[in-house]
Amino acid sequence: MTGLSPFTRQYGPWALIAGGSEGIGRSFAHQLAARGLHLILIGRRTGTLEAAANDIRERFDVQVSTHAEDLTAPDLDARLEALVAAREVGLMVYNAGATHGAGLLHDTPLEEALALVRLNCVGPLTLVYQLGSRMRARGRGGIILLSSMSALAGSGYVATYAATKAFDRILAEGLWWELGAFGVDVLGLLAGATETPAMARSTIRYDRSGTAAGQAAMQKLSIVPMDPDDVAREALEHLGHGPIWIAGEKNRATAERLARTPREEAITLMSEASAKLHGLTPPKRSGG
Repeated sequence: MTGLSPFTRQYGPWALIAGGSEGIGRSFAHQLAARGLHLILIGRRTGTLEAAANDIRERFDVQVSTHAEDLTAPDLDARLEALVAAREVGLMVYNAGATHGAGLLHDTPLEEALALVRLNCVGPLTLVYQLGSRMRARGRGGIILLSSMSALAGSGYVATYAATKAFDRILAEGLWWELGAFGVDVLGLLAGATETPAMARSTIRYDRSGTAAGQAAMQKLSIVPMDPDDVAREALEHLGHGPIWIAGEKNRATAERLARTPREEAITLMSEASAKLHGLTPPKRSGG
C-alpha cells in the first residue's frame, strides 16, 4: 500500500456503510470517497442506494457496490460473508437504526421493540464480529458505531431505542479497548438531532408550542438539529483518538450538564424532551 495516504493505509481500500444511502450514512460515503476509499453501501431500498451510488461515481474515482439488505434478517451473517468475501474492508460504519416514532412501551406492539433490538444491537454486533475479526488479523482497520444522545439516560416514549443506543455506546467502548491492542480503531459516535430524511419521515417536530415542561426540557437540553455532513466529518476527524465522540458543541455541553444532573432529573428531562419532540403529552406522575 505504498504511496497511499495514512488514512487509506489504515482504513482502506474498502469501506462498508450500513445505512449508507441517505442522511449521515450518505455523508460518510461522500467523505470517504473523497479520501479515495471504495464503498460498499447497504440499505433497505434499491432505488435510494443506486441514486446515492451514482452521485458518488460522478464525483469521485472510486468503486461503489450497492446491496439492498435487511439488517434484521436471521441470515445476515451468511449474507455478509458472501458480500465481503472478495473485498478487503478496512472501515465499517454502522449507521442504521433511526427511530421513526415514539410511544409508551406498553402502548406499542412488542414486535416494534424487538425489531429495534435486532437492528440496533444484533445487526452491529454481527457486522463487528465478522469484519472486526478480519481487521484484527490484518492488524489495522476502523469501526464506527452510531449511537445517540438518547444513550445518555433512559427516556420515556423511546425507552427501547434509548436502551439499544446505550448498548452501541458500551459495545464501542469495550471494543475500543479490545481491538485497539491489535491496531484497530473503534469509535462510538453519539449523534444528536440531525437533519436527515429519516428525521423528516418521523414524528419529530421542532416548533416551540406545547407544555411548559416540554419547552423547558428542550431549552435545557439545547436540542438543535445538526447537518449530517458535520456529524460525519467530526467522526472521521476523531476516529483513532478515543472510544467516544459526541458530535456538536451544543450536544457536548448538554452531555456535560446531564452528567452533573441527578439521575431522576436527567431521566425526566429526556422524557419530557422526547414528548415535546414528538408532540405528545406526558402522563401525570405521582410520587418519585
